[in-house]
Amino acid sequence: MQKGEVASLINLLDDSDNEIVSVAINQLCSKGESIIPDLERAWHECFEELPLARIEHVIGQIKSSVTLQKLREWVNTGAAELLPGAYYMAKLLHPNIAYEPIAQAIDSIYKDIWIELNPYLTALEKVSIINKVLFDKYQFCNNASQPDTDPQLFLIDNLLQSKMGNSVALSTLYLCVAEKLELPIKGLDMPYNIVLAYLDEYYDDGRSLFYIYPFFQGQALGKQQVEIVVNQNRISESSQHKYLSVCSNQKHLLNMAEALQHVFTFTEQHELAKKVKAAIKILSREASPPEQG
Repeated sequence: MQKGEVASLINLLDDSDNEIVSVAINQLCSKGESIIPDLERAWHECFEELPLARIEHVIGQIKSSVTLQKLREWVNTGAAELLPGAYYMAKLLHPNIAYEPIAQAIDSIYKDIWIELNPYLTALEKVSIINKVLFDKYQFCNNASQPDTDPQLFLIDNLLQSKMGNSVALSTLYLCVAEKLELPIKGLDMPYNIVLAYLDEYYDDGRSLFYIYPFFQGQALGKQQVEIVVNQNRISESSQHKYLSVCSNQKHLLNMAEALQHVFTFTEQHELAKKVKAAIKILSREASPPEQG
């Protein structure tokens, strides 16, 4: 690819003909992330509002395409670890975040929990240690005092920085930590008030010992209490069996993406809703079926 070609296309972003501008934008987006340094250089050298906005649009489109491709690769390789997928969902909305600080923050939490665990602890005792570290030491908390219409409350990077998140973000954090600890904790297939299941390791049929509610500081729940949470989601009785089933990492992120799209549609943030819709399309592809909890 010639540098002159990229420079010429960038210059066309200042054209008064919208059709020419549209063609230039499409061709620049097709070049991929290798031209981002050229676009950023042009942005610093530009002082007119309209071409500046167009350059920013192209950079944003390229970054979104790269992130969606990474999400697609995560799905295609089995979505074995939740954290990379959660990172890609956050990066879709925060294009400049890096994976390493997020992974390091999760690793610090993991080490603080791991040092207190031993093979003789019961499942409830292990969960109690996780809760002590997450909610007492690190002081993660729910957004009970804030509306769920803030999309930041869904995202893992925002949760790690602000210490506040909604049920989706807190359950995502809990699952990421549980995965590193190799504990049999899985998310239930719920759209909003997400409950986790501590699976019985002595059976391979997905039965649960008890349930965990990260939104309320990891409170342990019985099945009847979980059914109350399901009812709070206004789910019909005929569909409730689905929400008492554990789901894959891919399905967990699909539920997150669908909730985010609802928020962006409700708040009329249509460009962001479009990005999340693209993620939903990827995550909907052959999502792993749930198991009975």
